[in-house]
Amino acid sequence: MSSEKPRPPRNHASSRRRLGAAAAFLVCALQPNHTEARVPSSPQERARFVARVRLLEQDPLAANANAARQELRAWVIDVPDIRFKTCPTLLTDVVNDDYRYSREINVQVLLSGAVLTIENPGRARDDAAVYTAGVEGALRAYEVLVRSMPTGRLAALDDLIETRDRGELDQRVARLAGEHCPKSKAYLIAAPIGAAASMLLALLVVRWSGRRGTPAVVDPPGHIVTPKATTVRRIVLICVAYYAIVGIALHFLEPEYDPRFQFMSDYAWGAYGWLMTTTFFALAVAVLTIAFALRGVHHSSRSARLGFGLLVVAALFVSLAGIFRGFPLHDVASAVAIPGLALAVLFLAWSFRGARGWEVIYPATFAIAIAMSVALVSMVTDVGMPGLQQRAFFCLLLVWLSVVVLTLVRMAKREPSILRPGGASPR
Repeated sequence: MSSEKPRPPRNHASSRRRLGAAAAFLVCALQPNHTEARVPSSPQERARFVARVRLLEQDPLAANANAARQELRAWVIDVPDIRFKTCPTLLTDVVNDDYRYSREINVQVLLSGAVLTIENPGRARDDAAVYTAGVEGALRAYEVLVRSMPTGRLAALDDLIETRDRGELDQRVARLAGEHCPKSKAYLIAAPIGAAASMLLALLVVRWSGRRGTPAVVDPPGHIVTPKATTVRRIVLICVAYYAIVGIALHFLEPEYDPRFQFMSDYAWGAYGWLMTTTFFALAVAVLTIAFALRGVHHSSRSARLGFGLLVVAALFVSLAGIFRGFPLHDVASAVAIPGLALAVLFLAWSFRGARGWEVIYPATFAIAIAMSVALVSMVTDVGMPGLQQRAFFCLLLVWLSVVVLTLVRMAKREPSILRPGGASPR
C-alpha cells in the first residue's frame, strides 16, 4: 500500500494571482528606465550648439576643435527632438580618405546641417536643404582652413566653392545626394510586411477563438449579448478620453517636439516619457474591449470575424510598442499594430453595411476607414507632414471606437431582453 500522501487541491485563484504577478513583473522588467532617458534639448542648449558650430566654421583648427566636434556630434545624435536625415557619403566623390582633413570636413557637414534644422525646424525633412546647409558650413570652414594651412587645399573643394559662388550649389548637392544618399525604403517595406503579419495572426486568432465554442449570432447580427454593455462603454470611453487628454497635454509639456514631423511615440523619450507609455496601454485596452464586445454581438460575417481577429492582434502589438520604445522592437510592433488597426476598421465597417441595426453607422465608419487608410499610406510614402498624419490616424481611431461603443449601448437599450450571460442569442 502506497504511503504517498494525497496532494491538496490546486488553488486556481492563487495560481492566477501568481501568473498575474509574474506578468506584471515581466512588463516592468522589460520597460526601459525613462529616468535615464535623454530629455529634449532646451532652448539654451540649442543656442549653445549653434554658437559652437559657428565657431568651428570660423576656426576649424582650434586647439580643442576635434574634441568639440565629437562632443557636438554625440549631442545632436543623442537628443530626441532633433531628427533629420544624415548622409556620411555625401561628399565621397569630393573628399576622399586620402585628404588630410576629410574627417573635419565631413563632420562639419553634419553639424552645419543640424544648425539649419534647429533654426528652421520646418525644414528638417527637406533633405536637400539640410545637405546644402551642411556643405555650405563645411566650405566656410575649408576657406578658413586653407588660409592658415595652404597645404590643406583640395581642388574638388575649390570647385565646390566656385559652384557656390555661381549660385549653383543646391543643384550640385542635390545631384550628389541622388547618387550617394538614396531615400530609405524601410517604411515601404515594413508596412506591407506588417499588414501581412497582422492578417496572418488575425486568421490564427479567429481560428483559435472559433474552437473555444463562443457562438456567433447568425440573424439578427446586430445586438449586444453581454449583460455589461454599460461597463464596455465606460471602459472604452475612459480609455479614449485618457488617450486624448494625455496626447494633447504632451504637446504643451514637451513643446520642443515639432508635431508636424515627429511621431507621438517620440514623446516616450522625453521627460514625460512614462506618461506617453501609459497611452499605449490605454489604447490597447479600448481596442481589446471593443474586439470582444463585437465578437459577442456581430460575429456572423467573415469580415466581422476577421475584423475581430485584427483588433486582438493590433491590441497586442500596441502594448508591445508601449513596452519597447526603441529600435527595432518598437518599430516592428508599430509596423504590425498600425496597419492592423487600419485593416480592422475597414473590415468591420464593411461588415456593418449588411448587419441589421449596424447599417446606420456604416457610412460614417466606412468614411473613417478610408481616411485612416489615406493617412497610413501618406505616412508610409513619406508625403506631407507625417507627424500630423499620424495624429489624424489616431484621432480617427478614437472617433471610431466611440461611435462603435455608443452603438453597442444604444442597441442594448433597444432590446434589453437579449442581455443574457453566456453569449447566446435567443432564438
